Amino acid sequence: MLQTISTEHESSLIYAQTIQHGLLPKKRHFEKYFKDYFVVYKPQDKIGGDFHWLTSKNDTIFFALADCTGHGVSGAMLSVLGISLLNYVIQKDFKNIGDYLTELDKKWIETFNNELSDSQYNNDWLEITLISFNTKTREFQYACGGGEFVIQQNNSINTYKGNSYPIGGWQIEKNRTFDTYSLKLEDNAKLYFFSDGLKHQFDADNQKKFSRKRLLNLLKYSCNFPMEEQQELLEFAFEDWKGDTKQTDDVSIIGIEF
Repeated sequence: MLQTISTEHESSLIYAQTIQHGLLPKKRHFEKYFKDYFVVYKPQDKIGGDFHWLTSKNDTIFFALADCTGHGVSGAMLSVLGISLLNYVIQKDFKNIGDYLTELDKKWIETFNNELSDSQYNNDWLEITLISFNTKTREFQYACGGGEFVIQQNNSINTYKGNSYPIGGWQIEKNRTFDTYSLKLEDNAKLYFFSDGLKHQFDADNQKKFSRKRLLNLLKYSCNFPMEEQQELLEFAFEDWKGDTKQTDDVSIIGIEF
């Protein structure tokens, strides 16, 4: 009986994995919009709360990486919600990228504000970085809800952040808005997006975490390699650090080159 339940659970996870992967951008989408790229995507248990999202509207490319609370089934459900709401809010004609996150935040909160849940105690949220790039004007904008990302250009590599609060979660601010930032993106600029997964992964001795500092140093070291080699290096570093220790969280690291 227990074996049957376990087998059915495993089958359900595999089926859910197929569905979740089907919602993520495909290889052809990355190849269409970027000069080069890599994707490291390792859910903790086949499905998880990390997701990335990619679309275009008129001459503008939109890309996001997000990390929802939890992992496994609950995290995956939130990731599906996040993807669905991004597909909805992107249809609006906002001039500033931060306005899309502000709208996403409102819709996210509305989703949980119903008779089946107590919004006062609900703390489901997602950390997200959202960027836009106009292929004609090369205007680049970004907004962050608790997330951060890295840009390598002009022989330097820098980290960029936006607002510290995430999408959803307990509301501290009554009228929460997300700021828009702009900067000049040079030709062949490389951008790196990551969730907390690798930073929080414990080592083979289960004593210390990989850390944000170690991740940023690894990106700085590898950023001039071809994207495929960068992916291989990051995956090797993760597996070598983790060893036989259980994976701590969902892991996402994505590099794109404009």
